[in-house]
Amino acid sequence: MTTISDVAAEEALLGAVLWNADAAGPALRSVPPDAWWRPINQTLATVLTGMLVRGEPIDPTTVLSQVMADGLLTQVDGAYLARLYTGFTVVNHAPTYAARITELGAQRNLVMTMQRNIAMLDGEFVEDDRIDTHSAVSRLRTACDEAERSAQATTYEPTSLDELLAGEDQYRWLVPGLLERGDRMVLTGAEGSGKSVLVSQVAATLCGGLHPFTGTMLGDGSQQIRVLVVDTENSEAQTRRRYRRLVRSVDGLRFHADMPPVDWAHQFFVEIRPQGLDLTRGADVAWLERAMQATAPDLLVIGPLYRLHHGDPNDERLARELVHVLDSVRVRHNCALITEAHAGHATDSAGDRRMRPSGSSLWLRWPEYGYGLRRAKDQGDLGTGELARRNRERPVLVDVVAWRGSREERNWPTSLQHGQTLPWTPADPDYYLYADRMKEF
Repeated sequence: MTTISDVAAEEALLGAVLWNADAAGPALRSVPPDAWWRPINQTLATVLTGMLVRGEPIDPTTVLSQVMADGLLTQVDGAYLARLYTGFTVVNHAPTYAARITELGAQRNLVMTMQRNIAMLDGEFVEDDRIDTHSAVSRLRTACDEAERSAQATTYEPTSLDELLAGEDQYRWLVPGLLERGDRMVLTGAEGSGKSVLVSQVAATLCGGLHPFTGTMLGDGSQQIRVLVVDTENSEAQTRRRYRRLVRSVDGLRFHADMPPVDWAHQFFVEIRPQGLDLTRGADVAWLERAMQATAPDLLVIGPLYRLHHGDPNDERLARELVHVLDSVRVRHNCALITEAHAGHATDSAGDRRMRPSGSSLWLRWPEYGYGLRRAKDQGDLGTGELARRNRERPVLVDVVAWRGSREERNWPTSLQHGQTLPWTPADPDYYLYADRMKEF
């Protein structure tokens, strides 16, 4: 284990706080908890920080009383406090002590991370004579970023409620009233319910500056969104056929609105990975990061979820790792994220299939919005013949079921039907009136 440390600086800072908490307290609070080398110093720093936050007076007597109240007397005793209080320290130098402790803590964490990485690489080589280079680089990049952030010795103050309420409420709409930058949405449905088509429709229409359900122009039509689609389920031929129709529809709607066609070559990007991805491994995470950097999307469409790692879909640990990667990409690139998942086979008391995603229960909590496409009980008169047979296999009318309580109100249609201009259009005429009122940014 590395011995990068400066015990003298740690004790000098703690002694300065015991002497003059008002002057040295801010410096103490700037030190990250894991930057302390000696456990006893870290324990005392935690006690002192708590007292500073509560505005309690600090001197050796009051601190010893707090230590006893916290049941820490076996770790921090009176003799230790007396030695810090009577030791040589300069209160005005507290910021210097704090910066020294923080810098060394960051260096120590970096060295320990590198040592662990070296051990992992040695183990990989011994095991199968190969090294996962992408994973190693990803781990080291993360460690360096964290060390660099930790080395910035700045005082941390949580945002007060007063400061929070003083801020302005600004929506960053991609579609007013429907989808905001940074949103996470999971669409579910039974096999063959049309969820993949709907997700593709949302992506193509947004790229064309159109409302994803009504096909009307958003604003003045200049808001053309950049989209990256990572399809981990369908083949290249299947994806091509689906988007060929959507491109014709979007460009046709823009033509009728006296707008030029979409620049599909520079605004819409598609990666076909029918073998799936494993975003719990560094190589595929690095690949996704490069794709995001190359395309700078406003909207990332990726999935379905069960194809984004190669483990057990019910494994909560793998789900957490996948969530960490997806959220990191979403936040860093400031984009909305839409994915799809298969609905489970459970039914409710009415005998209707539940639309909650199959797999880990984490998917019930993760997105801001979760909707499912469920075949409507009344499909209307489908007639007879081949067309009727196909329509019975794939629903022409679906209910849009919210399986997760939304964090904020969004106006998604309650039902969809096969349309003439777009594959799915609202079945409720009133939806068009609402969408028309909300179309301005």
